[in-house]
Amino acid sequence: MLDNNVTQRISVDLNCDTPYSEPDSRFYRIKRKMMYSNLLKIIHRYVGNRVSASILEVGTGSGFLLSFLENKYPNYFFKGLEYDPRLVQLTNSKLNRSVVIQGNAEDFHSFGSFDLLVSSQVIEHLYSPVNFILSAKSVLKENGVLVFTTPNLDCIARRLLGNKWHGYRYDHVSLKTRKEWDELLVKNGFERIYSGSTFFSGIPVLNRFPLGIINWMLLYFIGSLRWNMGESYVGVFRLSSKK
Repeated sequence: MLDNNVTQRISVDLNCDTPYSEPDSRFYRIKRKMMYSNLLKIIHRYVGNRVSASILEVGTGSGFLLSFLENKYPNYFFKGLEYDPRLVQLTNSKLNRSVVIQGNAEDFHSFGSFDLLVSSQVIEHLYSPVNFILSAKSVLKENGVLVFTTPNLDCIARRLLGNKWHGYRYDHVSLKTRKEWDELLVKNGFERIYSGSTFFSGIPVLNRFPLGIINWMLLYFIGSLRWNMGESYVGVFRLSSKK
């Protein structure tokens, strides 16, 4: 059952310009595809060999990931959920077959039935991550897979930069370590398939040319490792048979 005491608390300020509206040039799409390369590989690993599959993205932002998936898997069914109506409109303008609906990432339990749910850099914006997890349980099919990423509170950049770490933002209200995320998912009915973290994007000098090339190559070719100190947590979980 969802915790309705916190469901109505929203970290998105619709009275301010959204920081998540992104350009759609050819160069920017290439950059975005590189950023999503690890997620795309994970998704392909678990549903990519099927004739058909259903995928839900929670928190579509500007819609790049969903548009990449739509082009890669023309026979799959896709649906998106996004709280900010401005981003809903922007994302729908990029899509050919999929539809993004405005809604709360803490309460989508009646949204349908899916083989895989993906959510990138969203759960940290939620006052109740547990509500997201419970909603995910309710929409995933038997043996369904949840894939999500989020800033990692244990990362090297936070340890070096302290309060200047870019993960500390007014709308990042639920930051956790890799261990805490793993425990929270297992406690709420999921089995861990994989968890790890990325590399050094949060350290400014390692995210700029020329050293940034090393970090980008690590992200593109490796994606993440089973370690605690990378910039972004990457979790892959299967719906537990004991739910």
